[in-house]
Amino acid sequence: MAYQTMTIPLFSGMRTDLSEGLLKLDMSPDAENADTRSGGLCSACGFSRAVPALVPLDEHLERMTVYATEHGNEYLAAAKDMLYRYDANANLWRPLYQFERDVTGEHMDFLKVRIGTDDRLLLVCGSEPMETFDAATGYVEEFGTEEKQSYRTMRYAELYFGRLFAAGDPTAPGRLYWSKAPGGGRTIDDWRSDPASENVSGGFADVGVDDDPITGLFALSNQLLIFKRDSLYRLLGDRPSNYRIIAVDAAFRQPLHTACVRYADRLYFLTDDGLSFYDGQTVRKGASHRALEPLLKRADLYGVRSAVCGDTLYFAIRSRHDAPYNDIVIEYDVLRDRYMTRTGFTVVDFCTVHGTLYALTGAGKLVAFDDNNSYDGAPIHVRWTTPVTDLGRKDTNKTLLRLTASGSGRLGVRVESDGGTYETQVRLSSVPLGVTEIPLRGVGRVFRLRFSSVNGTPFTLNAPLTLLFDQQKRP
Repeated sequence: MAYQTMTIPLFSGMRTDLSEGLLKLDMSPDAENADTRSGGLCSACGFSRAVPALVPLDEHLERMTVYATEHGNEYLAAAKDMLYRYDANANLWRPLYQFERDVTGEHMDFLKVRIGTDDRLLLVCGSEPMETFDAATGYVEEFGTEEKQSYRTMRYAELYFGRLFAAGDPTAPGRLYWSKAPGGGRTIDDWRSDPASENVSGGFADVGVDDDPITGLFALSNQLLIFKRDSLYRLLGDRPSNYRIIAVDAAFRQPLHTACVRYADRLYFLTDDGLSFYDGQTVRKGASHRALEPLLKRADLYGVRSAVCGDTLYFAIRSRHDAPYNDIVIEYDVLRDRYMTRTGFTVVDFCTVHGTLYALTGAGKLVAFDDNNSYDGAPIHVRWTTPVTDLGRKDTNKTLLRLTASGSGRLGVRVESDGGTYETQVRLSSVPLGVTEIPLRGVGRVFRLRFSSVNGTPFTLNAPLTLLFDQQKRP
């Protein structure tokens, strides 16, 4: 008998693009709903209802937002033909605005603005002129006027150096508009030129060519990014007299504007080619941008939604083309450069307000992620699979004997080897500094372990873990 031990030093992230034999033991080729930020393995946090009532499901849900005002949060949800507002007094969602034509989430957005001294939520839907929501009155009103040259149909809007920039005009798809500089009686709903000075005037510029339409606008600290269908530009300068629109020389897959999030003055975006970011000069790919490539190639990213909360980026995608809503959430921990996936719920849209991540589910629930140990009552099923390993010796049989671990809760353990499969369940010691020994069975040249929750109940598995096995050379 040649007893040996193997240590799993920590739990890190998920990676599916490499052969399992090339992965380190801290990485997983198959995991979901796990939290590894501490280095151990535990159930991911869940969510609770932010509002009790369900959004009406008469039409396909498209977008949502939480509009923070001085009097509290306003909750809005958009379907194809209707914008709803949550009425806390009556605990129901009331119709707020009827769209003249159906809207799609990919051509709709919300933006907090100030018009003069009034705070508003700008509604950009892509199918009709922009509107504003006034939380004080509870009404939706037209944003601009024909006289001010701002009563236009737009798909994208962004604030940059105090001005409102907009694009997506169906009559001029490559045109970028900007408002007057606010102040001195000027407001961002006025896009006209101003005889006082070019530098306070509104205006527009044609970016590239019209057969390459603008598909997104994103402001960084010192530039405005202008995504087009086949190219990328950036606007530099803080006033019209020094505006420069420059093409960015970078080869990348063009993202939907709903797949883009800002973090630390970088713009991250997800496509089926992986996760990329704009660093202020050009588009780059991180060292592990292909980590979930097989998953992304199978998935449908047309309805992708994204958000950032703390140091984590969230992207919701469809697992298949015929899924009605996004049913996989990809989490990317920027500081650790690690990925994880979540399943068990659907996502219409995300947003983050005051450090809380909100989501609208396909079931019409508007939820807030918190320390709940369930997805609003639905169990959180956790799975973590170690990569297949032969411990560098395919010429030996490994007889798995015992796993020594610490933690809390009930844990499911599965051993898979070329010699068969063995499963067991154990309750980890709840005694402080307690250690649990888990007897195992399994003989094979290669093997993997899978740790999982039992019936969706939460657990914590501390790192490191020690595996005792017997290794014998094959005849």
